[in-house]
Amino acid sequence: MPSATQPDESKLAKPRILLILTTALLIVFYTVFAASNVNVMLSMRATQPTITMLNHELPQSDYARFWYVGRRLLSRVGGVAPPNPGVFPLDILSPTAPALKAWLYPPPTGLLAMPFAVLPLALSFWVWRILSLALGLWLLRRAELGWAVVLAGLASPAALHDVTGGQNGTLTGAMLVASLLLAERQQRFAGTLAGLLCIKPQIALTVPAAFLRTRFLCLLGTAASVVLSVVLLCLFVEGRRAWVQYFTVAQPDSTAIVGLPFTVFFPVAGITVLSMLRSMHCGVGLAWLCQIFVSLLSVGLVWLAWRRGTMQEVPRMAFTCCLGVLAMPYGFSYDLVAFSIGIAALFFRAGQWERLVLGLLWLMGGYTITLANYTGLLLFPLWAACGAVMAWRLRASPAAQ
Repeated sequence: MPSATQPDESKLAKPRILLILTTALLIVFYTVFAASNVNVMLSMRATQPTITMLNHELPQSDYARFWYVGRRLLSRVGGVAPPNPGVFPLDILSPTAPALKAWLYPPPTGLLAMPFAVLPLALSFWVWRILSLALGLWLLRRAELGWAVVLAGLASPAALHDVTGGQNGTLTGAMLVASLLLAERQQRFAGTLAGLLCIKPQIALTVPAAFLRTRFLCLLGTAASVVLSVVLLCLFVEGRRAWVQYFTVAQPDSTAIVGLPFTVFFPVAGITVLSMLRSMHCGVGLAWLCQIFVSLLSVGLVWLAWRRGTMQEVPRMAFTCCLGVLAMPYGFSYDLVAFSIGIAALFFRAGQWERLVLGLLWLMGGYTITLANYTGLLLFPLWAACGAVMAWRLRASPAAQ
């Protein structure tokens, strides 16, 4: 029998097995996912950049649409030639564009697109990707996250999916995380980041509750001022019709898309409660009712979590990001970078079995697409809820040394 001063090897065996299992799962499944994304990128590289089908696939997936909008807005201002009609056969800013191909983002996103549209499409894509990663790295380090967390977040399956699509999840995810972590220490900077998230407001639905709970007037005032400034700048640069088009065309189109039967449009990367219920053949009205309820519940839980002394800063950030996924009615896997950063931050504060769970959740940022392809079900809200539970469980856990 082991002496009182010697550890019982049988008690250490289980943690060791869990550690080995977690490591193996992360390495194997992450390598497979990364390889598939590299293959997609190589396929896009081989595709002639003079052909854009506007079907979210060629030549740089969603980024081609981003570039197109920036180019058309620049042509309105003057000095830049409009997109070639032979390359872009459909004006996605037109009110007559089909809902599945129309531009659905608010005018601030078009404002962001304009500087990148000065460059040719292929070069612009890589400038956008490198700059997004660089800014994300800087923001997360400024928020005092460790290198392991930063790299795990910016190289997560969700971030790889974002890279392939040329989306803005890496940039907006880092902005969201940094704004939440710095809300009480660098109020002006955090408020500025939160205000700039108006380029994609659905990912920040829980942020107002968090910031209002702090009662920091500087934080709230800065965020509101930045939003107002961006709106006024959009009116000056893009004109009134950009906002008219957003509210009269883009918003109804977004609602129409989420209401389409999955036999017509299956959002394989969908991550919302609404999408999950629709994949379970729930009616549109009931699905919307449940989404609204979950959104309100998520905002309420964030309000409670941000009461001073309730949660430590890092678990609170992860908790807010997880509930932010549940709150948004329209979102996809590339919007899960903030979620992945939060899960990675919890990973380094967790015990053995908790790390196994968190590792699986981190993988789900990308593998939810794989599961949807095989099962026809969009189950990510379950993983987001599990992430929120883990964040709450680790709410008082110290950082790993």
